[in-house]
Amino acid sequence: MSETVGCLIIHGFAGDIHDILPLAKRLRETGYQVECPTLEGHGMTRRHLAKSNRQDWIRSVDEAYKRLSMRADTIVVIGFSMGGLLAFHIATTYPVKLLITLNAPYKYWDVKQAMRYLRADFRTHSRRYVSGIRRIPFRSMIQFRRLLSETKPLLPQVAVPYVLLQAKQDDTVHAVSATLLANSVGSVESTQVTWYEESNHMILHGPEKEDAIEQVLTTIREHCSH
Repeated sequence: MSETVGCLIIHGFAGDIHDILPLAKRLRETGYQVECPTLEGHGMTRRHLAKSNRQDWIRSVDEAYKRLSMRADTIVVIGFSMGGLLAFHIATTYPVKLLITLNAPYKYWDVKQAMRYLRADFRTHSRRYVSGIRRIPFRSMIQFRRLLSETKPLLPQVAVPYVLLQAKQDDTVHAVSATLLANSVGSVESTQVTWYEESNHMILHGPEKEDAIEQVLTTIREHCSH
C-alpha cells in the first residue's frame, strides 16, 4: 500500500508564496499533498512584517506541519532561502522523511555578487533591490539574524537525508553556504548538493527553474513511495 506523501514548502524572508509557487504547482499536479504557509507578518505591509518575530515564523511552519500531517503519511520539508532555516527547525522537531533546501543561508548577503548582478542588468533588477531594502524593517533583519544564529547549533541534530540546491550566481546568499550546511548536518553521509551555474537567488523563477523543479521531483521519488 503506497503512502500519501505531503510536501511542506516554506518561502523566504520578506517574501511570500510567490517565491516557491512554480514548485508548489508542479508538486500538486504530480499528486502530492502540498502545504505552503505564509509566514506570520509576510505577504502584507512593512508594518506587518515589523510586528512579527522569529518565534512567529517558527510557529507558522509548526502549524502548517500539523495541518499537513493530518492528510499525509510521509512528509518532505522544502525550504527556500530563510525557509531553509525554518525547515531545519521542523526536521529536528517532527518526523520528516526528507529535507530539501534551495539557496538556504549559512553566510548571508553576498555583496560582491550583488554588485556584479546589478551592473550586469541594472535596469531590470535595480527596482527589486530598492523596493526590497525599503520593505524590510531593521527590526525584522535583526530577527532574521537571530534565527540564523539560533539555527546553526541545530544542524548536527538533522538526521534525515538532506538535498541542497544552490545557485552559483546567488546575489543574496553566499553560495559557499551550501557547502557549509552540507558539512554541518548530522546526516552528512546522506547529503547531496546540486549547483546551478546560471541562476540567481530566485532560483524557481530563473533560467534553470525547470531543472531545479525536476531535481526536487526526482529526489522525492527516490526517497518516498507514492
